[in-house]
Amino acid sequence: MEKDFPNVPFLFQEVLMNNCKSIDILAEDFLAYKRGIGYQYITSEIYMNGFVKYILLNYPNVKIPNKDVIRTYLDTKKDYPGALYGLTAVLREFSRYLLNQGYENVYVIPPKRMPKLCPEPPYFFTEDEIFLFLIACDSVKTNRSFKGRECVLPALFRILYCCGLRCKEVRKLLCSDVHLSENYIDILQSKGAKSRRLFISWELSDYLEGYNQKIENVFPGRTYFFPRSQTDYYTAGFISENFKRHWRQAFPDWDCGISRPRAYDFRHHFVWANLNRWAKEGTDMNAMLPYLVRYMGHQHLSCTLYYFRFVPEFFPVFTKLSESLEDILPEVPHEEE
Repeated sequence: MEKDFPNVPFLFQEVLMNNCKSIDILAEDFLAYKRGIGYQYITSEIYMNGFVKYILLNYPNVKIPNKDVIRTYLDTKKDYPGALYGLTAVLREFSRYLLNQGYENVYVIPPKRMPKLCPEPPYFFTEDEIFLFLIACDSVKTNRSFKGRECVLPALFRILYCCGLRCKEVRKLLCSDVHLSENYIDILQSKGAKSRRLFISWELSDYLEGYNQKIENVFPGRTYFFPRSQTDYYTAGFISENFKRHWRQAFPDWDCGISRPRAYDFRHHFVWANLNRWAKEGTDMNAMLPYLVRYMGHQHLSCTLYYFRFVPEFFPVFTKLSESLEDILPEVPHEEE
């Protein structure tokens, strides 16, 4: 190292070496660091690659992203609010990483710079709607182009409804993480480095055991519990498109202008249904909330408290619990990818 920088004190030589790195190499180092501490960073890598490509094309001499470069790039994404939120979070983390590596004059996007999203409100299903929808799922016919789909879809939507999982968690669920004889499922590193164990009912275990035997005949020794092939899982659009298809089949006269149920609403419904059940039973909500937060994989209590506004019996409780949150309760955006 002294050969490279003979007149520079040793303690500062590593920083100078880092300053010689281009933006694409710094981005690779950042992604490797995040994965090294347990984050998957799949979608975040896409965001970073787009940002790096933009800089190399428009600002080839920029090595450290400054305020003007970051703001100019964010302006190109202003028509895509969902992606803009994820992109902002990744770029903020990237800047913090550079600061920790000893770089100076790095611009960090201030918190709460972006306006709040206003997503569609969640849809809460009635028992009759759930019943008719599952009947539609059970009517799926075999198709040579989609081997095993007639087995996968009924089981997949039942586990979404019964467990309130994220769609991504169901699609990527490994066979090795499903323990039906012990009535639990392990969800590993779903969002960030967080993992959790979900205990399920005997009724659901029995149903999934029957599904498992059927799909095993189609894909013996498969990798994923809901397989697209022997070693692969379905894409993000698979659940969404099939939910729409079977919802239209169950309710051909549905007026989509009034409301638009989505597969992800099973997750919303799971929280809402449990809160309503506890309200009717007079269950101590303070005792049950920590379990619900953990089961859902929420990182903050505020994400679960969001649903209190839909439970009239507990609206006073919701108001009291949210006083300290300064009106920053999230609207719980879509978390698929």
